[in-house]
Order: sequence, then C-alpha cells, then structure tokens
Amino acid sequence: MRLIAAIVGLFLAISGNLSLAADQARVTTSFDVRYTSAVLRQVAHLYTSGFGRAEADRVSQEIDRLRADQARTWQFQVQYQGQPETLGIHALMDDLGMIDLDFAASPVAAPKVRAAVDNYLNGRKH
Repeated sequence: MRLIAAIVGLFLAISGNLSLAADQARVTTSFDVRYTSAVLRQVAHLYTSGFGRAEADRVSQEIDRLRADQARTWQFQVQYQGQPETLGIHALMDDLGMIDLDFAASPVAAPKVRAAVDNYLNGRKH
C-alpha cells in the first residue's frame, strides 16, 4: 500500500511540474556574450523580487565562464506584478562567442521580457 501511495505521489509531483512548464512562455534570443550582463539587468527590472541586479550579475558571471557548446540552466522564484512565478533562464554558449538565451516566464510576463531584451539589443549603438 505504501508503494502505491509513493507511486501516486510521484506521479502527482511529476504532473505538477509538467503543468508548470506548460504554463510558461518561452522567449529566445541570441547575441554577443559581451551584452549578457546588460540584457539580464533589463530583465531584472521587470521583477519586484527574486531576480534583481545581484542575481543578474551572478548569472552573467557564470555565463562568462561557460565553454563552447556548454549549457546551463537557472530557476528563480520571482514576483511579477504582485504574483509569484518561476523565471527560468537557459544559456548555451557557441564557439563564436554568441550566447543563446532562453527565458521561461509566465504568459503575462513573457511579452515584457521579450520587449526588455529586444529594446536593449536594438537600441545599442553598433
């Protein structure tokens, strides 16, 4: 009986995590790694807690240490417009010094994340 309860509990935990992932929207981008800190700081401005400048700087430093074709993922429990949510960041460094960043945010926050990323990257001087 304990085994069945454990299996049911595990199934519920897994399905809960899958529904959380399904409730998130993805924002993907790729740019020169030297802009990582500034992009992450722009995203940090969107959240009232959980992902601020200190977290953005820490993630940026960890990205700077990635080798070519190395990936890394971070999860943050954040507050967006007074609501708790999870912000996921996935980074993959390529061999040319370009970083692929994938943000996973709520459907409400994702358009603002997209705008923060695009506004910075499109607004910088070339």
